[in-house]
Amino acid sequence: MMMLWQVAAALAGSSTGLLGVYVLGLRMPFLGVAMAHAAMAGAVLAVLLNLPQAPVALACALAAAAATGWLATSLARADLNTVTSILLSLTMGLAFLGMGLNQGDMTPLLGLMWGSLLFVRPADAWIMAALLAALAAFVILFGKEMDAMLFSRQVARACGVRDRLVTVVFLALASVIVTVNLQLVGGLLMYSLLTNPAAAAFECGRSMREVRMLAVALGVASTLGGFWLSYPLNLPTGACIVLVSAALYMAVVAARALRRGHLIIRSGG
Repeated sequence: MMMLWQVAAALAGSSTGLLGVYVLGLRMPFLGVAMAHAAMAGAVLAVLLNLPQAPVALACALAAAAATGWLATSLARADLNTVTSILLSLTMGLAFLGMGLNQGDMTPLLGLMWGSLLFVRPADAWIMAALLAALAAFVILFGKEMDAMLFSRQVARACGVRDRLVTVVFLALASVIVTVNLQLVGGLLMYSLLTNPAAAAFECGRSMREVRMLAVALGVASTLGGFWLSYPLNLPTGACIVLVSAALYMAVVAARALRRGHLIIRSGG
């Protein structure tokens, strides 16, 4: 069981780290937590209607992704960051409204909020591995288009990039990855795991290839580090993962600042 938890943690760190590169690069940092809360709202709805949680949660996350993609790629051309911010407030309100209406056991819903490796099953690990492979395939197939969109969506569109198709596929994939990883980190903490490893990778990566590789490595270090910290101390796994990811980001920023200072001193000498 210990090995299963560690494998699940590494898979989650890899997928969220790589996904975070594009979430951050496309300037929509609220996407992950918005999708997480959409899935949470779906899970709450499932509990209220006595339905299976996972399918309803995934359906709600996909619906949120579809709405976001339509608003961003239709004639409205809404700003992705604005859309995801509004989506976050809406889904958060629906999730907590449903929790207030729930009169039964709150344990499953609280687990979605804070996450726990103890709920991971072998089938979940296989799903995580499949999603990581799907994300890697997406990067291989649409890497150039995504890199162009990171630079400028308008310029990419003018150069013939299929931004609507790429955005919709990316949002759908992101919603599935976030929903599956809810049980590990939790909806309230997903934002940090999608942001911190990628932000640290952008700080020290010299190319997009390096940024992607570093984001995956730092994501794995965050999830495994959080697990190794939480397990012997009996602390919440999701909170420890977030704290480790924040510590890694601060360490990268400090190391870069020291290196810059050292280079300035050498050049001045």
